[in-house]
Amino acid sequence: MSNNRYSKTAKFILGLVLLSSLAASCSKFLDVKPVGKLIPVEARDYENLLNNSTTVRFFLMDNNMGCSYAMMGDNVEVSELQMKDSYSPTTVNIDRVAAYVFYDRIFRPTSTPFYWTYIYTPIGVFNNVVDGVESLKDDSEYAKGLIAEAKAARAWVYMMGAQVYGPVYDPSGANDAKVLPLRTSGDPTVENGPLATTAEFFAQIKDDLDYAVEWAPASVSNATRASKVAAYALRAEYYMFTRDWEKMLADATAAWNLALSNKGSVDRLIYNFNDFEYDLSAIGTPEPGVSPEYYGTLVGPDNLTLETDNRENLFFRFAPNSANSSSFYPSEDWKAIFDKEADLRWKLFALNAPGFNEDGVRLQYFRGDLSPAGTEALRFSTSEGLTYPLLLLEKAEAEARCNKLTDALNSLNLLRKYRYAGTDTNLKNGASLSQDQLLNEILTERRREQPNLSFQRTLDLKRYALDNGKPWRKGTIVHKCGSKTYSKDITDAFFNHL
Repeated sequence: MSNNRYSKTAKFILGLVLLSSLAASCSKFLDVKPVGKLIPVEARDYENLLNNSTTVRFFLMDNNMGCSYAMMGDNVEVSELQMKDSYSPTTVNIDRVAAYVFYDRIFRPTSTPFYWTYIYTPIGVFNNVVDGVESLKDDSEYAKGLIAEAKAARAWVYMMGAQVYGPVYDPSGANDAKVLPLRTSGDPTVENGPLATTAEFFAQIKDDLDYAVEWAPASVSNATRASKVAAYALRAEYYMFTRDWEKMLADATAAWNLALSNKGSVDRLIYNFNDFEYDLSAIGTPEPGVSPEYYGTLVGPDNLTLETDNRENLFFRFAPNSANSSSFYPSEDWKAIFDKEADLRWKLFALNAPGFNEDGVRLQYFRGDLSPAGTEALRFSTSEGLTYPLLLLEKAEAEARCNKLTDALNSLNLLRKYRYAGTDTNLKNGASLSQDQLLNEILTERRREQPNLSFQRTLDLKRYALDNGKPWRKGTIVHKCGSKTYSKDITDAFFNHL
């Protein structure tokens, strides 16, 4: 066997060992007799790496499914009892409280946060696939498709991770802040090198997404992997962050039209929340003040709403738990953006439930959370990645940014058809709104559609900071806890380093 073959084998085995912790300890893993071919000899041997659960879990989360980066934003608030319970040096997730009170910096310097681990664990997988398949010199569309899937997924991690650890991309700036190591090698013996700048990250992201748009497969086995629709949508997000609105519109439109062509109708891309209800037949008598639906079972039009591959998920990445009575409740600011009479997201998922200790009954948001009975059944599969509703809203944003107001309003109203009750779900007086007014409505709808506890909302607040003088720009983020108030300007360095 040649030295090159030995090198290729070593890299592949090392990559597998890095991933083995999900299945067994290293010693147990090495005691198991390999089944089949351990040395990759064809592209198909690398495909299962793309199905590894480390690629979709814990991104910017802690291991209790919370997200301190989301707690920097404006969607949640912390009660005095929650704060007292959480504010302790021995608290496992003290970074959540540190984020909420804008304590600089939020992570203990003596520990490696899950943030870091679940940026570079999936990056290692994707780099391994890219290097491995390229080394086989396989020029087939299948092989190029695997590389494209890995590059699209790598681009998403770096696009989000670089802007969480550093400033958002500014097309008028130098983008020279050094944020993270930019690893593109699957060889664990290759050093990280110096921290890369935002500009260097975005150059790599663009290269990866250009390749993905050209070669990603038309369909994939599950939404955890990147199809050609997802590749176009991810590149639209790249243009969203680089503020190239015309190109964002072109790619968002291409993604949406291709999705319609693949699925046949909007009904196969978005659930109509009018078709959902709660089965309350077995709940008994609820506690005073608690919504009966809190104990009920959400029933929808199919059996896939709990799956990563339901009709709405385009590029799935697990979202944090949006209801956690021991840590936070929805903020007054977030609750105020809903039409409580017509918005079905509010009616289905904003429920009165037992709060933390003596906090009493509090409103909490249960879209995508574990049932109160503690079973593994989710109410609704919720993604931090891309969904078809969010793709439609990104298309609407690009249309509005390009002053195509009729198109933007049509896109917004199309989603509202599936999210609001009543015979007329269109935005009231939408045709009379100015560009800024309509764009504000679209971006507010985006906030409603995102998970409540979402790092994406904090990233949005950061990118909106470049929209000086606009109604959706929020200059100061204010957090309250009892009589205390904590505030931080969105342009403060606090939001740009961890």
